Amino acid sequence: MKRVVCILSLLLPGCLVSQASVGSSDAGAKGAATSVKGADPSDNPASADAPVIKYRDITAHPGCTTDGLAYAPAQIQGFKCAAKAYPVKGEDPKKPIVLLVHGNSSSPADYEKFPADSPDARPMLSERLGASGFRVYAIDLRKDRSDDPSSNNDTENAAKNFDHAWAVPLVGHFVESVMAANPGQKVSIVGFSVGPTIVRDALRRLHRAKKKPFESIAHLVYAAGSHHGVSSFRKLCGTNPTMRGRVACELGDRTSYTPTDFLRPLNGEGGAFETPCADGDSAYGQQGVCGGNKVKYTTVVMKDVKEGTYQDEFVSEGSSALQGAQNLTVGLGDNDDSGYFYNGLFKNHYGALRSEAALKIITDALSQ
Repeated sequence: MKRVVCILSLLLPGCLVSQASVGSSDAGAKGAATSVKGADPSDNPASADAPVIKYRDITAHPGCTTDGLAYAPAQIQGFKCAAKAYPVKGEDPKKPIVLLVHGNSSSPADYEKFPADSPDARPMLSERLGASGFRVYAIDLRKDRSDDPSSNNDTENAAKNFDHAWAVPLVGHFVESVMAANPGQKVSIVGFSVGPTIVRDALRRLHRAKKKPFESIAHLVYAAGSHHGVSSFRKLCGTNPTMRGRVACELGDRTSYTPTDFLRPLNGEGGAFETPCADGDSAYGQQGVCGGNKVKYTTVVMKDVKEGTYQDEFVSEGSSALQGAQNLTVGLGDNDDSGYFYNGLFKNHYGALRSEAALKIITDALSQ
């Protein structure tokens, strides 16, 4: 399948690579296995002068705060940042805890009914999962705490986009805290738009830190992800120095995708690293690092109109698909008709998360 991606113009890229974790060695890129004690091939930069993502220090992260929230923050032992807990009807402890990661320029509201105060509004993922006995938390990546200049969107960041340097440490802390506070209980994660690459990088970094996240994961569901390029790349990468431009650089060019330093260690050569521990054994070229736990993967995106044409405002089927995952689509009429996100500005993109077809795909996957 041709790897082409259209991504959210709100996903602002920037040419960065993960510190001591970007790029892959020749052996790693070819998916060569190492022993359990061997180094993670994705730990080595592609070259000595490769650009590096300077991840925010979680202890001083401006987005790691509960100040100014309009809701009571979730109480998760050890978690210091902002997340929302949803009502659950008769929690079933045998079901995985579900963690939700929203898209750019947004909030946990991606997963909530709209209007929130309307009794007639159609329930979205958070409400549906809670009603089915799942405990659900959604992280808040605090776009309102952005420290970028914000007078325009061409050279500044009025849209309050965040890059992976901002979001990955927050999500890593979130996932690690939930797993530590609930030993023995599985966790499933849903990410939307830029959320999937944030989740994937956070899990890779936890894996590298020997936290063994994949031993506790049941299902990873990625909606409208940008694993192979974004539509905003050509407009923003190299012209916008803020997080808005940096995230575009990190995700690459949807139109003529080539691996970026950020995506290379996540995807591997020919997609060899795209679904770590799907076999219960191997991740990022290493073997015996999954604790025998087979992680399930599902992606969902709006169907392409035709080769090279995309109704989704930001991503395509090729951009969203992962090797080794169950890659599913919703139809061209399956958009978000709720009027959410600036009166439905990106209703097709949100169709992969908020349409009835998408909600069925995601809830069915999480119930497996």
